Amino acid sequence: MIYDLSQPHYNGAPQFPGQPPNSTEYQQFAAEGEATVERCTFITHSGSHVDAPFHYLPELPTISELPLAHFYGPCVAIDLQGLPDEHGISADDLRRHESAITTNTMILIKTGWGDRRRNTKRFLTCWPYMSGDGAQYLLDRGVKGMGIDGLSTGGYPEKHAESDAHKLLLGAKKLLLEDIHIPDALLDGKRRFFAALPILIVNTGGAWVRAIVWDAGDLEREDPVHQVGPQIPEAVAAQITLMREPA
Repeated sequence: MIYDLSQPHYNGAPQFPGQPPNSTEYQQFAAEGEATVERCTFITHSGSHVDAPFHYLPELPTISELPLAHFYGPCVAIDLQGLPDEHGISADDLRRHESAITTNTMILIKTGWGDRRRNTKRFLTCWPYMSGDGAQYLLDRGVKGMGIDGLSTGGYPEKHAESDAHKLLLGAKKLLLEDIHIPDALLDGKRRFFAALPILIVNTGGAWVRAIVWDAGDLEREDPVHQVGPQIPEAVAAQITLMREPA
């Protein structure tokens, strides 16, 4: 099985408050006798993306300065659904999953926010986030990094909520993956393989990724493995249908 954790980009897709909206514009169309060509305007920290240490600490590596090995490895998903809105995930919250939080493992945290991704005030401002206390616990456990299904590792709108975990984890050069979708099927405690390879953009603190998880042995199969991933909103998916209709 291969699991697609990536949330889609599209016009007006949800993103961190205060940023300009995402935009995808068609410059020309195959339906008009040309090749279809798009122009995309996205901030690097929108949609499913990774943070580089440079994001908060300018003396540390940018996306292009990190090795590919930084972006893949073993992973395990943990279930933190049911936390209150705007809750700072603490060391006590994480200790309930202590057996899964092991050295050099990517910890994927399901709060449930990835299942409700849309432009509502609750989704855009109230997600559970990693506190400084929780981040220190992850460091003490020696994890490779963390992914979360809210818009950011940090919270909103208080500065300390936004920055404490970022600075601790990025300062230790841990991988941060944000705005993903974690299928319930991954909440079985099983260790799997993980990759979130970024677009190679020079001198940035973040980049878009196609984040995937797969079971051991999948890559040795001759037949295609079944894919599980988030659904593109119906209204967004319908736009391409309109473009394909005959004149």
